[in-house]
Amino acid sequence: EQAKNFQWGLRRSTLNHLMFMSYTDEAQVANATRNYEILHERDDDETERPDKR
Repeated sequence: EQAKNFQWGLRRSTLNHLMFMSYTDEAQVANATRNYEILHERDDDETERPDKR
């Protein structure tokens, strides 16, 4: 259970980092968007997340 919570927290932290970075061009924005999509795809809907209890 603790490992699941840590994993979700790590993803959340990474997402926050991606969303609040300063970008200098469209390519960086596109890369951040793709990274977000990858993180979202990895999130298993059947896994209980701490914020969904």
